[in-house]
Amino acid sequence: MRDCAHIDLTPCRPHSPESTLPTVELVLVRHARPERIDHDPNGANPALTDLGHRQAAAMARYLADHPIEHVYVSPQLRAQQTASPLIDTLSVPHTTVDGVAEYDLGHSMYIPGEEYGPMTAEDLDELIEGLTGDAFQSRVLESMDLIINENPGRTVAVVCHGGVISTLVADILGTDPRNYFDTSYTSVTRVRASRSGRRSLASFNECHWLRDLD
Repeated sequence: MRDCAHIDLTPCRPHSPESTLPTVELVLVRHARPERIDHDPNGANPALTDLGHRQAAAMARYLADHPIEHVYVSPQLRAQQTASPLIDTLSVPHTTVDGVAEYDLGHSMYIPGEEYGPMTAEDLDELIEGLTGDAFQSRVLESMDLIINENPGRTVAVVCHGGVISTLVADILGTDPRNYFDTSYTSVTRVRASRSGRRSLASFNECHWLRDLD
């Protein structure tokens, strides 16, 4: 398991300065551990492993007393199954948002990162192109903006993917999207959108509830 961290971060990036929306908190949750799929001509859409289901349940217990009012979920099965215990625990509305799907949506293969061997130059180029392509970056950031604008003054969860979270973090910090911000399965990263329209990273990769699950 990756090292878990709970880091309070202050850098903010101006975003729509004219905005007067109250502060919104996004609780970004990466999906739990999925199965490996070597090939599916219809598009790899893995379910969670047994460990992944336990990770999702532990995350839901941790967030049970948080004031989350709505859960937004990627359409991919690994995110849907991760969100399920959280939605049941909180008893709040939920919405599937196509725009927070991972860059690999529709790919025929899914290999969890920890099962990768040494990456070839071709593999690395494909990964970078997928994560930093204009279409992926635009749909992720536009979807996050829509979620923020729909929820002034509220705390909402977004259950999604590592590439989606990294894209938003890189945008907030103003860094090159090729600088990948890796997160643990079912980790929590918090983003605040202030009344002034600024985005700030409040915490990154909280995941202490995973320590006894490996």
